[in-house]
Amino acid sequence: MTWFNTNALHNLLNTLIAIICGGALAGFDWTLLGVGDRTALQISGAIALAKIIINAVRDGPRGMVAPPAKET
Repeated sequence: MTWFNTNALHNLLNTLIAIICGGALAGFDWTLLGVGDRTALQISGAIALAKIIINAVRDGPRGMVAPPAKET
């Protein structure tokens, strides 16, 4: 799976966050899945924290605040 790198993982995590937060904030009934709104938001927070940790490990603190590289 050469196509699955940290960028692909970030895109997947962004999609999960959008689905979970969008449903929780829009009033989706999470009880059908055995999960309350608060728990759904906690799950999305944990996913967002995972993204930050991945950035910190991959790019380091200096890379997280550096300006984006210019494309040539």
